[in-house]
Amino acid sequence: MNDSPTLDELRARVQKQRHREIGNWLARRVARPLAIYGTWLAVRLGLSAHQITVGALIANLLAAVALGTGERWGLVLCALLLHLGFWLDHVDGQVARWRGTAGLTGVYFDYLMHHVSGMAVGFALGYGLAARTGVLAWALAGFLIATGWTLLGLNNDCRYKAFFQRLKASQREYRVKGGSGDRPAPAPGWPKRGLGMLSWPLFKLCEPHVVLMSLTILAVIACFPGHAWSWAWQAYAGSLAFLSPGLALLRLTRTIQRDRPSSEFERWFQVVDPD
Repeated sequence: MNDSPTLDELRARVQKQRHREIGNWLARRVARPLAIYGTWLAVRLGLSAHQITVGALIANLLAAVALGTGERWGLVLCALLLHLGFWLDHVDGQVARWRGTAGLTGVYFDYLMHHVSGMAVGFALGYGLAARTGVLAWALAGFLIATGWTLLGLNNDCRYKAFFQRLKASQREYRVKGGSGDRPAPAPGWPKRGLGMLSWPLFKLCEPHVVLMSLTILAVIACFPGHAWSWAWQAYAGSLAFLSPGLALLRLTRTIQRDRPSSEFERWFQVVDPD
């Protein structure tokens, strides 16, 4: 593989189809288009996709440490480092596709990095306030935020683990409905009625890219004199301490009550007729 590709050569090979259409807007409009420049540099430096993922993890963990100081500068540095980690998280996949090393191990490492980063930043949101105010209850708030975010992620991970267990135990042959790109459609957008009308935007507030933008707003406020940034941080962390574990409990309960793993498995995996 060429170690000195042009940007056009990289774009033709490493950017997925519809990369500007699928996913959250921050990824579509910012991270993916800009990641190509990081990929250009990483290829020339001989870096692997795993090394880039490690870089993203380190950036996110350093962001959590900065936030945990409870200082104004720590909040600003946290936002900058999280943007760096978010950007690197898109560079690693492009590097893997260029080098032809994309595989399940990389996906596994990526998901692991997301979980560790989420737990660290979630806890730091509360711990930083505990360090700043001396009120230990904020550390508990951080624990609740980290727990809620982790459970929201595990809701998907445990469901897929259950799928894999069924596939391994079954004597039947299955095919994924439609194959690449034609899997069961994701949940529709903002519901117009019912509980989902209220819960949908609340779940969005716990998604990583929304958390990143929320912390960016707090960092911008911290650049101005006064204590507004500290009050805004407390309001944000306090609301998430109630919101994230509550939403996680709601989603897990509904998943079990409505038997969603079974129904989703049946939609995704079709039994192959032996005849």
